[in-house]
Amino acid sequence: MSLALSALALGMALTGAVFTWTVAQEREAVRDDLSRRSSSLAGSIQREVASRTRLLQSLGSFIVVSHGDDRTDLRNFLTDLTRDLAGTVTLDWIPRVPADELKSYEEKQWLQGLPEFRVHRASGPLPPSADYFPLHFGVGAGARVEGLDLTPGADLSAQAQLAPALDASRSRRSAVAAAVVQLVKPEGSRPTAVFVSPVFATRAAALPDAETPPLGYALGLFDLDGIVRAALSEVDRFTLSVELRDTGLPPGDSPLFLQRAARTESDSPLMALWMLVGGAQHRHELVFDVGGRRWSLALAAGPRLVAEHVTWIPWIVATAGLLLSVVMASAANGYTTRGVGLASVRRRLAAERREYLEKVGQISDELDREKLDRRRTEESLFREKQQFRLMFNAVPAMICYKDTKNRFLLVNEAAAASMGRTVEEMEGRPCSEIIPAKAYELYRDDLEIIQTGKPKLGLLEETQLPSGKSIWTRTDKLPEYDSMGRVVGILVFSQDLTEQRQAEAEIRRLNEELEQRVSVRTAELRAANQELESFAYSVSHDLRTPLRTIDGFSQLVLEEHGDVLPPSAHDYLDRLRGAAQRMGHLIDDLLKLTRVSRSELRRVDVDLSALARQAVEDLRRAHPDRRVDVVIEATPFAKGDPMLLSTVMQNLIGNAWKFTGRAAEPRIEIGSRTVGGDRTAFYVRDNGVGFDMVYADKLFGAFQRLHSYEEFEGSGIGLATVQLIIRRHAGEVWAESAPDQGTTFYFTLGN
Repeated sequence: MSLALSALALGMALTGAVFTWTVAQEREAVRDDLSRRSSSLAGSIQREVASRTRLLQSLGSFIVVSHGDDRTDLRNFLTDLTRDLAGTVTLDWIPRVPADELKSYEEKQWLQGLPEFRVHRASGPLPPSADYFPLHFGVGAGARVEGLDLTPGADLSAQAQLAPALDASRSRRSAVAAAVVQLVKPEGSRPTAVFVSPVFATRAAALPDAETPPLGYALGLFDLDGIVRAALSEVDRFTLSVELRDTGLPPGDSPLFLQRAARTESDSPLMALWMLVGGAQHRHELVFDVGGRRWSLALAAGPRLVAEHVTWIPWIVATAGLLLSVVMASAANGYTTRGVGLASVRRRLAAERREYLEKVGQISDELDREKLDRRRTEESLFREKQQFRLMFNAVPAMICYKDTKNRFLLVNEAAAASMGRTVEEMEGRPCSEIIPAKAYELYRDDLEIIQTGKPKLGLLEETQLPSGKSIWTRTDKLPEYDSMGRVVGILVFSQDLTEQRQAEAEIRRLNEELEQRVSVRTAELRAANQELESFAYSVSHDLRTPLRTIDGFSQLVLEEHGDVLPPSAHDYLDRLRGAAQRMGHLIDDLLKLTRVSRSELRRVDVDLSALARQAVEDLRRAHPDRRVDVVIEATPFAKGDPMLLSTVMQNLIGNAWKFTGRAAEPRIEIGSRTVGGDRTAFYVRDNGVGFDMVYADKLFGAFQRLHSYEEFEGSGIGLATVQLIIRRHAGEVWAESAPDQGTTFYFTLGN
């Protein structure tokens, strides 16, 4: 009896151990499946988010390429991109508006039909000097979100939830997740992810300088419910409980997404037994990065998922083990009465039991592997098909694939829309049913490709659409070969060139109009120059004679009647002669100024140092009593007109010579330096009386004098002549000075 009880206890212990092991294997399979699905779903969510952030990059590319942000063009562009992408709430453009451009930006919106548009901040008035980032007008603009001001013109950089994200995306030079907000809808609020992406100019985008200011930011609001449901497979929607959270939010906040698994199989006997021994619900949590934020994804197995891994094997093992234990107990009991014969029976049963358990384990492992391989294959094929369709339809060109019988096997949405059809209406049908009028012509081209095996590229043709509209297209037809080198299909790729041809025609028309305008303006300028020459001749001839008469008769009066005139009369006549002579000098300088503007410009290599030395020698001969220290550096050769540049050096050095007249040790320096990285600036520096830079804007005006005639003589025409000559050479001239600290004149010459 004791042997029978021992055999029964041993059999039940073994049965319990095997039962526990098989149950643990099934639970481990559920945990592995949850881990795999967590990684897969997290990757799908990241790809879904990436596909939406690429919309922001596309928006940035559109802004850079189009060199503008017209709201109508912007909305038309984004509407095509977001038509079939679930979860897209708002796509918008946030331009960077410097403070000095704020008024012109608001006026631009007014010209686009928005008279009430103003850039504003909800927190208060705009600061007097800053960069503003107002909301523009994109797709879905006007959505109401708790905690954000999304009204047109709102300065988003002043909002606490977006300002850190704008700075982060600018430093990272990529799209980042700004925050998770609540989108307010009639049926309630829903979690919505806010993404921003910086937009740089084409050259700035290629530079690693993080301080380069962006043109602005692309803003996207994406409904998290739509994003996660797009990432979930049809099977996962019914077999998993899904909970998505933002780890940066307080733990008590509502989850970003929550789904409960269906429980339709919970009443089956097998599930009831499993819940009896399986214990708590299986759960797996994974933390991953989305646009610089950390999201937590928690998956829990629903009854359907558990049912895929639960089998009757543990219960079969338990039943078989119990029966075997009873048999073993009976055999042990009989062994005491029947002797050694029962021992052989026990050994045989033990061997059969081991063989049975091994076969059961092998069958279970094979079934698990086959189920896992089949599921992975199905999911991989489904994802590849969805990704291909998404990219295929996103291409704006018209693409289709035909077999050798002229049937459409694959068509993208752009090609179907051009034919006034849907993709479903075209795929699988012959060309003769879709385009009856051109079917023979198209098949003739395809037949030539099939026979020769050579592609046909760059076919330019005008096509009549079913709507009656004519478009110009450029078409490439490429053959597909099988392993034997035979053509089995033809890929047709067509691009709409209608707008390009219209633009080329408009450019030709504008060029013709511009040439006509240039000829008219040239004739008007020639007539104006002739009038100017006539006026200059009149001034030279008609004004000089009276001035010479006044000067001559004044001198005769002094010579013939000077002894009878009082001293005051002598003073009056001297002043009269001086004024007449100064007016004569003014006329001479004005004539020189007109000759400068009319003379033909001849560009050769000019040594400005040599011109400076000649000007100094002339001044020394004219003023032998002056002692001025002049330093002339060797300067690079300049491209320009020698006569005009000689006039520049004479005027600038003459000015320096004149205004150093009161200096104890007068000094003049002539040389050159590099400015702006690669430009050469020539200078004339003196230590004379100088002037206040407040009046620098009057310096180069005709007859503008910063000192009285009694202090320093001159007509006030010299610097105006210098500026006119430098501008004719496509250069710049400017001065730096301070009272009693001298003056430096700089000038550059264009290429």
